[in-house]
Amino acid sequence: MLFNYRIHTFALFAALCCASFSCAHLCAQSLSTQATTRIRLAVVGDFMCHDSQVSAALQKDGSYDYTACYAHIAPLIAKADFAFGNLETVLAGKAQKYTGYPAFNSPDSYAVAIKQAGFDALTTANNHSFDRGYIGIKRTLTVLDSLGIPHTGTTDSQQERSKPLVVNVHGVNVGIIAYTYGLNGGALSGQNRTTVNIVDTTAIRTDIQYLQELPQAERPDIILASLHWGAEYQLQPSPEQRKFADWLFRAGVHALLGAHPHVVQTVENKSVVRVMEGRLDTLQRPAIYSMGNFISGQRTKPRETGVVVWLEIEKSASGGAKIVSLGYTPTYIDKRRNDEGRTEYRVLNVPQAVKEADQNPTLYPANITKRLREILNDIAKQFATQNNSFRLVE
Repeated sequence: MLFNYRIHTFALFAALCCASFSCAHLCAQSLSTQATTRIRLAVVGDFMCHDSQVSAALQKDGSYDYTACYAHIAPLIAKADFAFGNLETVLAGKAQKYTGYPAFNSPDSYAVAIKQAGFDALTTANNHSFDRGYIGIKRTLTVLDSLGIPHTGTTDSQQERSKPLVVNVHGVNVGIIAYTYGLNGGALSGQNRTTVNIVDTTAIRTDIQYLQELPQAERPDIILASLHWGAEYQLQPSPEQRKFADWLFRAGVHALLGAHPHVVQTVENKSVVRVMEGRLDTLQRPAIYSMGNFISGQRTKPRETGVVVWLEIEKSASGGAKIVSLGYTPTYIDKRRNDEGRTEYRVLNVPQAVKEADQNPTLYPANITKRLREILNDIAKQFATQNNSFRLVE
């Protein structure tokens, strides 16, 4: 996945053709194709860990194992060149006691399972970032660093805010900025005021400017904004959120990827006209206001649903990059008894699960099969836009 560069045999064929004058036209055409890079990003909402999930992960030897949570969805995530989501818990250590809501603290193995499932980075700015105070902030980042998981949104520095994240994905630089509307328990005090990125137009402008002024080799081709915001359990974004999305796009953001409401909200695909490579081009600016819970212990409909958002980005030989394709995959958090009789949470790829149910009607309980079909239809409505920008990814 990340930093896993691919070698195409087509490039070798093009090079051989260059040796022949008769193949000159084909050679030029091949090199042009070779120089255009396309990557596929997968983005999800909140990774939560409620008390029921902590209990389900507890093993007989006292350890915690979350790998089963992602067994069904992992093959889908593997199709992405780069995948990330929002870590809505902290890893403050066993001494702080593992708990869910209202003050989250999860075992380190929770992050291990996320990485093993194929996720390459995490944003850490949300209303639960400071649930265990500064020790929670600091230790969470230490664990993520030890696992090689890049992150942005919080920092253990008490002098400066978290820097935006820039990752190179097969030659395309992707910039990620992350903020939360606020924190449970109120504003950060004194010495900790820099540890969590709070939504602020001045801070966002500063971060975008920082990215745009990086050396050419590090400067992002695309900037993604991860926002933890919005009214909980509301299926529509507010007028204020829509206005703020417009502001973000004017400021230089290419895609808005939101979470926090615990449900999937209606999306928009806004169009902006920009000069690209010397000519006017209409560019896509997707506003994904809330992707819902990727995994959690919440069972009330529709909180047990979420979505994987897909962005395909194309970078031309001259260096210009743009979003060329958008997609979505509905997900469902299944709570079941496994073969050992233990409670198990797992994220289902809904289109795949529906196919499996069609082929084997006894694979899932009848009520689950019915719910999967409902989710497929409900999420399709949330992702319906005027120009049908988003396609279903199975």
